Amino acid sequence: MGLNDNGWVTVTYLWTEGGGDTASFPTWGTDVSVRQQATTASTPVATLPGPTTVRVRCQVHGQLVTYDGYSNDAWSYLPDYGGYVSNIFIDVVDAWLPGVPTC
Repeated sequence: MGLNDNGWVTVTYLWTEGGGDTASFPTWGTDVSVRQQATTASTPVATLPGPTTVRVRCQVHGQLVTYDGYSNDAWSYLPDYGGYVSNIFIDVVDAWLPGVPTC
C-alpha cells in the first residue's frame, strides 16, 4: 500500500459467494439435493436432510421437475450451498418465488 506512517485506510468489501441480497424461505422434504446447475442431471453439491430455512439469492427456469403431484421448472440459487434447488421443495404456494429476482 505504500504507507509511510500510521495513516487511515478505507476498505470496501465486495461480497461474492455468501453475501448479497437474499430472501429466506422454508423448505420441505427429506434428502433434497442442491445441484451445481438447475437440472437433476447436474452434480449434487449438498443435501438438505429435512425441512430447514434457506437463503435464496435469485431464481431461474431450468429442468421441469415433477414430485408428489407438483410440477415446476423454477430453481433457486442458494448462496450458502453454492447451488440450485428445485422450487418444488421451497414451502411457498407460488411456483416462482415472490420478491426474488431472476439470476
